[in-house]
Amino acid sequence: MESAESQGATRISLGGSLRPPQTDVNASASVAEFLEGTELADGWRVVSRVQRNPTATGGNFSIGYIVERSVGRAITRAFLKVLNLRTALSAADPLREIERLTTAFNFERDTLTFCKNERLRRVATIIEDGQYTPPNSQIPIFYIIVELADGDIREQLAQVNRLNMAWTFRTLHHITTALQQLHTHGIAHQDLKPSNVLIFGVVGAKVSDLGCADSRGKTSPRGHLTVAGDFSYAPPELLYNEVSQDWCIRRQGCDLYLLGSLVVFFFTGGCSLTASILSHLHGDHRPGRWPHDYRSVLPYVRDAFEGALETIALSIPPEVRSHVITTIRCLCDPDPRLRGDQIGGHGSQFNLERIISRFDVLATRAQHGLLAQ
Repeated sequence: MESAESQGATRISLGGSLRPPQTDVNASASVAEFLEGTELADGWRVVSRVQRNPTATGGNFSIGYIVERSVGRAITRAFLKVLNLRTALSAADPLREIERLTTAFNFERDTLTFCKNERLRRVATIIEDGQYTPPNSQIPIFYIIVELADGDIREQLAQVNRLNMAWTFRTLHHITTALQQLHTHGIAHQDLKPSNVLIFGVVGAKVSDLGCADSRGKTSPRGHLTVAGDFSYAPPELLYNEVSQDWCIRRQGCDLYLLGSLVVFFFTGGCSLTASILSHLHGDHRPGRWPHDYRSVLPYVRDAFEGALETIALSIPPEVRSHVITTIRCLCDPDPRLRGDQIGGHGSQFNLERIISRFDVLATRAQHGLLAQ
């Protein structure tokens, strides 16, 4: 899930306590916001609340905390995600909003549990879930506890003065492996972006935050949405409301685009591929202004995509430029029907085995100083 750092600086309070007992329903729900110092089940103690970054997107139904527990001399720290119903109680239809939030929370909990049981080791691991009823209250709060990361890839890149290509390709290898693991089990992430890729020391990168995920053949809370995740990273066809009836094209094709957008992010220091494409489009051809279907605007989007690639290429070291641009083209073709492995031999065109192998080879060569050869 989310790291402490991805939501902003942590406010430490080792001896905090709950506020005085609340009396009304709305106040009881807000107890979730004041858990510092609380003892949960199985020895977990809430240490500090993670302050949400004002620029962050998503995750509005939950509040994050750092928790820890001691077993002998060993102390385990983890991330606590608490369902927060406060905003639901002020909605026009509170019961409907509560249903929406609890459905989303249960879906993420169940999906994370599935990933853990299936040993998808490149997906952030849930440790446990539970509930806690505060003193003088009959209304429990519900939570999940997941492993705590050192940070996300934005922070990692901010700490280095120059691109570390061995680390970059190894991290991309881990991310692509995570997507392949999810896709193999019929799960599309739908919100792959820098803040949802976490770094775990020597273990490397893992994908987090499955709140926007879609499971093939199942009802997902955001499965009905054209853009399930962050609009600023969405593939162009979805911005034009082009929705394929083929689940693989619609969902896995979106994931491939988001993966390619992460490649762009690494090598440009934060550029959004979607923003770059839109910047190369004439105003009349942009989403919201184009009056016809996506197929008719696709030639213009493709030209804008090529213009974006020319600009992006300038930020890529010459020794890997052709590899990286080829990969971005493969993953991010403006026509979702043409994304992925068109060579065949791996089943679905959205199979990521060739990309995984490519990143693995590039990471190994970079580690041994062989990229320039």
